[in-house]
Amino acid sequence: MDEAWAACDLEDCRGVRVDDFDRCLKHLEPARQDEYFAGLSLGAEVDLRGTELSRTLVERLVDAVGSIDGRRAEFGRAEFAGTVFREFADFRGVTFFDGNFEGARFEAAVTFDKADFRDGGSFLGSRFVDRATFEGVVFEEVTFEGANFVGDTRFDRAAFKGGDFTNTRFDGRVSFGKVKFAGDVSFSHGFPEDVSFDEAEFAGEAGFGLVRFDGRATFVNAKFAAGATFGGATFDDHAWFDDARFDGEVTFEDVKFHSEVSFEGAVFTVAERFGPVTAERLIFGRATFRRRMIIDARAPKVDCTHTRFAEGVTLNLGRHSSADLERTFFGKASTVIGASVASVAGTDVADLVFTDVGLAHCRFAGAHHLDKLRLEGDCRFATYRKRQVLAEERAWRADRDAPVGPRRIGDLYRQLRKAQEDSKNEPGAADFYYGEMEMRRHSPVTPWSERVILHLYWLISGYGLRALRALATLAVLIAVVTAAFTAAGFKGNPGFGETLIYVAQSTVSLETKLASLPKDLTPSGEVMRLVMRVLGPLLLGLTLLAVRNRVKR
Repeated sequence: MDEAWAACDLEDCRGVRVDDFDRCLKHLEPARQDEYFAGLSLGAEVDLRGTELSRTLVERLVDAVGSIDGRRAEFGRAEFAGTVFREFADFRGVTFFDGNFEGARFEAAVTFDKADFRDGGSFLGSRFVDRATFEGVVFEEVTFEGANFVGDTRFDRAAFKGGDFTNTRFDGRVSFGKVKFAGDVSFSHGFPEDVSFDEAEFAGEAGFGLVRFDGRATFVNAKFAAGATFGGATFDDHAWFDDARFDGEVTFEDVKFHSEVSFEGAVFTVAERFGPVTAERLIFGRATFRRRMIIDARAPKVDCTHTRFAEGVTLNLGRHSSADLERTFFGKASTVIGASVASVAGTDVADLVFTDVGLAHCRFAGAHHLDKLRLEGDCRFATYRKRQVLAEERAWRADRDAPVGPRRIGDLYRQLRKAQEDSKNEPGAADFYYGEMEMRRHSPVTPWSERVILHLYWLISGYGLRALRALATLAVLIAVVTAAFTAAGFKGNPGFGETLIYVAQSTVSLETKLASLPKDLTPSGEVMRLVMRVLGPLLLGLTLLAVRNRVKR
């Protein structure tokens, strides 16, 4: 194959000829090599395109462009295009003024740690078979377009004033820890192994759109000063953005997190939308959103504990999501749609609206302004004996030593009842009233006399909410009083059927006109008739009240 340079005179050698010789540096006689290295000095320009360099040749080359006063080695224009580094190559601390490594092949480990590429550098299409490290390197302008890193790669603490990673392939683990990107940078080929951008700083646009992360991806404490794009990216393993800072627009549209993703402690300064995304678990604990947000996510678990939504949020999470809103701060009116909520303990819910939210397992104890919580649509609570109940009551019924006792549960029911009444949901409010009365009846701090009254109230009418119970109580009362009237209510011996009609009429305070009944009542009969005139209308009233509470809107 014809080369763009005068190649070595030996057959099958692509190395460029050394000046005044017909062979490449590798194939020069030892004396000629000594002569070549002796002619180099600090800042020398070298041309070793296509040459195969051993570890010894690289070491001698770096030593030759060093200075006697101990300064780091410096190359002027360094041409290593197509150069093959068969053994370990050590360029630590070297300065390159325009270093060209296009198409170079590093078949063993290589290090450029603390090197300095002053006027630019190019690794276009280069291949790194083994470990490659660029820790602490300063790049004025560099391209790694089309490069292939087969082994593990480290760019920790490197500084890029300009960098291009278009179509760069990383087949091993990669670390960009504490890297500083002064300009725009984008990655397009993906990361098959673990990748780290911990404490990296992106001053320009950061592009990760459509990138696939097969291993773990960490952006802990990363700073994005301008825009950041992750749209369409796929994360197959865990992803961490803990304490990251997004000061520009950030896009997480159509991102798929196949495992857990964490934004714990992250700060979103100007972003107004997150998602839609899917994840196994989505963590926003301690995160801060300074603009009003719309979060559209589908994840079985969404953790918003201690999260701050300064301007409010719309959380659209879907029916199969469970959101933990413990100690969440909602600065302005906010809405949670579709999800199940696990807890609002320690949260001020005054400006919060739940729409079609599952609340069967939600812990309300410790929440603030529950009476102002708005419940819209199909908000589903747990059930106990066909009535809506709070998770705290279910826990207390399962364990009477549960941390939240009847008195506190009663307070929760009272506040949520008001919230339901304000939402014109009278049937829901009725269930919470029932729960409140149940907790008062069971609370050890309720006076015994009041507990007796509550027990009777519960027994005969279910606190005025169980119509059938009140009717049954009335029926039993009529039957008992009828038997008593038959035995000792009249001064005579009337039949049971006529006595039953008489008692029923007395129940609704109607005068009987049955001529077959004796006219005179015994003293016991007068008492029983008086009791029926009082208790009958009372039980009928409780029946009508229960019906009204169930059908009122």
